[in-house]
Amino acid sequence: MFFSKQDLYSKFDFVYTDLSQIPFNSFMLSEISKEVNGYCFIQESNGDLCSYLIEPFKSWQPKTYSYLTDGEFFYAVKTTPYPGVIGDTTQLGIIVGNKVCYIQYTPYTYEKKTSRYPTIPLEILNSWLYRAEGWDVAESTVIDIHRGVLPSLNTYNMSPIYSLLREMADRERRVLPQYAEFLEAKFNHPFRQTYQTEEFMDADKYFELRCLLDTRLSDDWGKNGFQLFVSSHNTERNVYVVPRTDVMQIKKLSHPAEAIDSYAAHLLSGKEGEFDFLQYAEDF
Repeated sequence: MFFSKQDLYSKFDFVYTDLSQIPFNSFMLSEISKEVNGYCFIQESNGDLCSYLIEPFKSWQPKTYSYLTDGEFFYAVKTTPYPGVIGDTTQLGIIVGNKVCYIQYTPYTYEKKTSRYPTIPLEILNSWLYRAEGWDVAESTVIDIHRGVLPSLNTYNMSPIYSLLREMADRERRVLPQYAEFLEAKFNHPFRQTYQTEEFMDADKYFELRCLLDTRLSDDWGKNGFQLFVSSHNTERNVYVVPRTDVMQIKKLSHPAEAIDSYAAHLLSGKEGEFDFLQYAEDF
């Protein structure tokens, strides 16, 4: 299901690996699209994307760093068949081994405002999310912006726990009582059960769990994989793991940065089998 280098060249009309040769001004993009385009990474890095995007991993995610440094950056373009209606599709990323990783640009980086995201581990903020909004491994299906297999602020911002673990909520998207009661007892704090009513809009009163990554593929909504969350009211920057979407089995990662680093290295290396987050998990 993950993209190979060959898949990348099949999906896009142009794939530039010599980033100095990109005819960016000729692409059909809106002004808004240009502002958040991956090409901005190239401009900001002064032609050295490895130092700009990869070097921050060296101290914070060393196992992942060893794989990323062997990667090849690319900028891919799929031209629009409907000029004036839909713009070109562009994507900056890196090929590691034979896996294609997309890197999402944001002008509002953690580097520029380090007071943001006070519940995410510093090791993750200073590596994966230091200058990027998120990372993901390309798949043959369209990537779901609500979740990804690598750390992403898109996932964090868009995905409260019950939007990913759908059995937790009813048809009106309100968390079922048994789950709300369990989480409130576990975290000793009132839990935000929905965004649909005014009652739960007080962010100081109610906590929620937001997703850092989900190891399932984009089209997999089954009881599989591991889902990692942080609590909106947790200044200790803990990370919690839910195995196989079973929130009743939620545990705390004892060394979250090491766990995520080892997981990403396992994924990028192409090793067979599923990485087991439970080897880093403990009850709380």
